[in-house]
Amino acid sequence: AEAPSRLRGGHATEAALWRARARALHGVMYRLEFDFECEAKGDETVVVTGSAPLAGSWDPGASKIVLAPSGGGGPGRRWAAAASIVAGTGLEFKFVVLSKSGSRWEDSIPNRKLEPLSTSMRYIGKFNQPGRSERIDRPASPHAGARGPKAVAGAAAPAAPVRQPSPPKQPPKEELSPEAVRHVQAVKKREQLRAAIAAGDAAAKKAKEDAAAGAAAELESYERLCSHRRGLEALETDLESAAAARGESAAEHRAAARCLEDELASVTRAAAAARERIEGVRAERAKVAAAGRKATAA
Repeated sequence: AEAPSRLRGGHATEAALWRARARALHGVMYRLEFDFECEAKGDETVVVTGSAPLAGSWDPGASKIVLAPSGGGGPGRRWAAAASIVAGTGLEFKFVVLSKSGSRWEDSIPNRKLEPLSTSMRYIGKFNQPGRSERIDRPASPHAGARGPKAVAGAAAPAAPVRQPSPPKQPPKEELSPEAVRHVQAVKKREQLRAAIAAGDAAAKKAKEDAAAGAAAELESYERLCSHRRGLEALETDLESAAAARGESAAEHRAAARCLEDELASVTRAAAAARERIEGVRAERAKVAAAGRKATAA
């Protein structure tokens, strides 16, 4: 089928998705290989569990993608598997190590994701570390059922794509098991707690910085207040000294005024005595003059 005209002229991604959907409607499947590095003991099994029924719908015990040792990197280190996936199907998944005592999940990273397949792919990863996907040149295979075959890495490539005359089948409805639901809820809660802790740490750091800035500003204000207080005390001392100096000068002026008043009184008394003596002299002269006139007349 030809892609719609709006996908022509550079819209390669949309065109690829359109072709993948078209192939899915006609039963085309792609090979998905896993190359995984993980420390696992002899009684442990590595599986892929995820959002697709082929991956157990997040139930590791129901997953049909079971990895086998590939021999690379030493015993229990390299694991590989392959599966056929309907074209246009994406996958959200994690690797899980199963044993008789329980299971080990990848709790240090978010869910791994594969975009809807439009070609055969190989996914390379390491336990609890981000991985990568790469394209492999393997032809697509005709529809082989919803579950698809399982095979380890190195199995023969599927046959070339063949269009099926049968009508398109609806993909099975994916339902999560109670364990998968609880796991998804726990992962979401953990991410929320991590976000809350990060927000709390950021708020505490900001509050600490604000408190330090406030303490520095308060210390600076206190130092300015102390400086003003010292200046006020010095001014009060100067005023008291000036007032004391003015008090001493006034006392001296009052004493000098009293001395002047005493001297003025003495001078006044002396002047009065001088006037009395002058009057006495004038009286004596008048008497002498009268006596002389009398003597002359006689």
